[in-house]
This record gives sequence, structure tokens and C-alpha cells, in this order.
Amino acid sequence: MRMVMLAIALLMLSAAPSLAQRIYCPIPEDGAWLNPDAEPKQISRIEVESRCENEQVNVRVRAFTSCIPRDCKWGWTKAELRSDGAVEVLLVGFLSSKQITLKAFGDLLDTHVVNIVNDLSEPRREVTYNLRRK
Repeated sequence: MRMVMLAIALLMLSAAPSLAQRIYCPIPEDGAWLNPDAEPKQISRIEVESRCENEQVNVRVRAFTSCIPRDCKWGWTKAELRSDGAVEVLLVGFLSSKQITLKAFGDLLDTHVVNIVNDLSEPRREVTYNLRRK
């Protein structure tokens, strides 16, 4: 009887790591997020889409910056889901790029943006925004 109990315990312990790796969709960052107080060239909206296929999370992100007469948009870009649960995406433009890290906290999206001038003529600028779920 002890051998049976020991075998069951070992089986349960070996199954524990697979439970920790379980994935859920949509991820908490999924959806549309707004920054109603965005100034020109600042992030005004973020859209995140996630789906699960073959035990893997696929995420894509689209960002908007405040422009006149309407917001400028960066196209849909594949993003990575980091081990800490944050979403990271690199948006590459002609003159500049943005490295964005996203982490949802309830109805707030912590958005850390690193602005990179592609010709490196200016230093990187970092800013953090708190967007609200639309």
C-alpha cells in the first residue's frame, strides 16, 4: 500500500510543472486601452490581441500616437510574452522606433515606452503612461 501511495505522490509531483506552464487566453493585456490626456507624439491608444494555438500564446500590438488632425498609427506588430507576464513589442518606423513594454493591472495598462531615433543622433528617451481600458 505504501508503494502505491508513493507512486501516486511521485506522479502528482511530476505533473506539477506542467500545471505551472498552463496558458490562458486572452491575456490580461488583451483589448483597447486609451490615454485621453495624450499630448502630441505621445501614446494615445494601444490595442492588444492575443490567441492561443498549440499551447503557445500569440500576441500582436498596434499603437497610436497623438497627431493632428487624427492619431498616427503604427501597424500591427508581433509581440512577445515575457516570462514575467509582461508583453514586449518593438515598433520600427522610418525615422524612429519604439520599444514598448505592457503590463495590465486591473483596468490600467502600465505602458513603458523607450523612444529610439534610428540614426542614433539623439539619446533614447523613456516614458511611462497609464492607459485605461476602453
